[in-house]
Amino acid sequence: MDAHQHSPTGEHGGGKYHKVENPPGLLWARAGVVLLIAFVTYITVSFCMHVYYDREHAFKSALSCTEEVLTSHNIEHWLQNGTLLGSTRLGRLVLWDADLDIGILASSSDNTAAALADLDAQCYGSSATTRYGAQNAALRIWKKCTNRVCADFHETKIENSNVYTGDGVSASSQLLPLNSCTVADVTSFCPANSPYYLSQAFGTDWLSTPLSSLF
Repeated sequence: MDAHQHSPTGEHGGGKYHKVENPPGLLWARAGVVLLIAFVTYITVSFCMHVYYDREHAFKSALSCTEEVLTSHNIEHWLQNGTLLGSTRLGRLVLWDADLDIGILASSSDNTAAALADLDAQCYGSSATTRYGAQNAALRIWKKCTNRVCADFHETKIENSNVYTGDGVSASSQLLPLNSCTVADVTSFCPANSPYYLSQAFGTDWLSTPLSSLF
């Protein structure tokens, strides 16, 4: 075809061109893809929400049972680490935290042993292990698990106005008197100066740092 000849499908400069229409089958295919994407998104979101609330329920049940057992044995206890962070910053549990963290004042070895046995029998029971503190090797951390979640119980002693745990020491005035607090609608206890302990565990920016960066 000569370079100056017009294309058979249209004309240059304001000429008309034939409109290319999409065949009906292509339109249906596109609609099907959109519906498939919407369906997969719905299933994914629904699954994630189910996992989230199922895990939240498991943590909440374990914490509620723990509160009942420790209170029945008159053992002073409080939230620590990620559980304390959830209570202070969110009012609920941080579900990507690995476990519950509970401090217990071990004033009587017999009473503590009885409480730990009841925790196994009534709240956990799937597995139980014991390790010793990295800084104070005489103090223990008991890990107890259900088939879904775990909890660490940190043995704590007070001597000469200092609080000792397996992870360190602090002034007793930072811990006592305990304050009533709530996490995931479960009433528990928190240290007198929660920000102090949260700064020790997560750094001074514990209130503003994205939670995903703290665990």
